[in-house]
Amino acid sequence: MSAPQILRSEDVLEKYGKSLAGKTVLITGVSEQSIAGELAIQLAAADPKLLILSARKESNVAPIAEKIKNSKPNVETRFLNIDLSDLSNIRQAVKEGLADVPKIDHVVFVAGVMICPYGKTKDGFEMQLGVNYLANFLLVKLLLPKIQAAGPGSSIIITSSGVMRQGKVNFEDIGFSDGKTYEPWTAYSQSNAARTMFAKRLGEKLKSQGIRVFSIDPGSVKTGLQRHSPPGFFDMVEEWKKAGPLVDADGNKFLIQPWTTQSEGAATMITGMIDPTISADDNGSYLCQNAVAKDHMHSHVRDEQNISRLWKISEEMIQEKYDL
Repeated sequence: MSAPQILRSEDVLEKYGKSLAGKTVLITGVSEQSIAGELAIQLAAADPKLLILSARKESNVAPIAEKIKNSKPNVETRFLNIDLSDLSNIRQAVKEGLADVPKIDHVVFVAGVMICPYGKTKDGFEMQLGVNYLANFLLVKLLLPKIQAAGPGSSIIITSSGVMRQGKVNFEDIGFSDGKTYEPWTAYSQSNAARTMFAKRLGEKLKSQGIRVFSIDPGSVKTGLQRHSPPGFFDMVEEWKKAGPLVDADGNKFLIQPWTTQSEGAATMITGMIDPTISADDNGSYLCQNAVAKDHMHSHVRDEQNISRLWKISEEMIQEKYDL
């Protein structure tokens, strides 16, 4: 595996993109303002058979589908309407919208919310945990038979964030006391810690089947994800950078990543999907700058008891058990 480096999606696809020809890929959170939209356009260049583009509104997906149609008319696209804040809607979308899709080679979970005001999902869960993590936990369970049908080399890519490095799952008050103790950044960090913990355990469970699983830090990319940020947010980030390193949950120092393009943000997702130089022993790892970044995972997200506890309460939340 090569050393960490910021690459464009085009660079990764030039090396390994041939393996995507004829494949079926599902991407969540697709829009012109999202890394997911850029990812879809980039992947289309590799001649997949079908790109399933998921969002809450078809109007978000339409401009991306049009660009793909104009540049790669042989690549089929399909809109999948999913509201990630509603577990029953997720179940319905998979059952009805994907009934005729026998296998899915790659699933990339990009959709999410960031530092939004306190709110709850339809099922009563804190919004950032519900949308960023729990929806993915359920979606993977529902999609797994189709991913397994695709066989070895298929992948499940779960977008996380560098904020994970400061995040922990507060098992004693995971819902912030119905908003009374809610702090947006803490909730965002928690949801990304949960994503990374989920990917770690899932990767371990699916390693023997040859299904690739990684959580991904796409880096610092200006997208619609920052729509809830306070005025002057980007200036604030620059001030944070000048102030020096941040400190992770274990007290280790780390630097905020530089701003990058959407193509560079999508590149590590593609690395997770298809880069053959990543060892199977690293399945479930956290990737940053197109490489395995084990040192980014602090002790809380590596702790096997914490991961098992999160898995158990997640099954209770979705009221379904994984058969793995």
